Amino acid sequence: MPKFNVDEQSQLAEPIEVVLEGKTYVAGKITTDLMNKVTALAKDKEDIDAPIKQLALLLNADFAELKDIDIRKIGKALEFITKTVTESMEKPKN
Repeated sequence: MPKFNVDEQSQLAEPIEVVLEGKTYVAGKITTDLMNKVTALAKDKEDIDAPIKQLALLLNADFAELKDIDIRKIGKALEFITKTVTESMEKPKN
């Protein structure tokens, strides 16, 4: 019978790195709790800082550090992280 022990895997996915304004950020452990927080921020349509707060959560970065970055770059970084996480869950790693 095939057996797969996830706990024995040293690394299930490659780290997600994002470079913004010359600085490299690495997304840490992405848990459902973290994703719930990110999703809750997205629901607040009145908060124009929500995308920056979402990215700060995902990258474990300070909001103040990201707030002056062009919002289009913030959006692209969020899109990249989301796509990378989604793809890693859809296809099994060899």
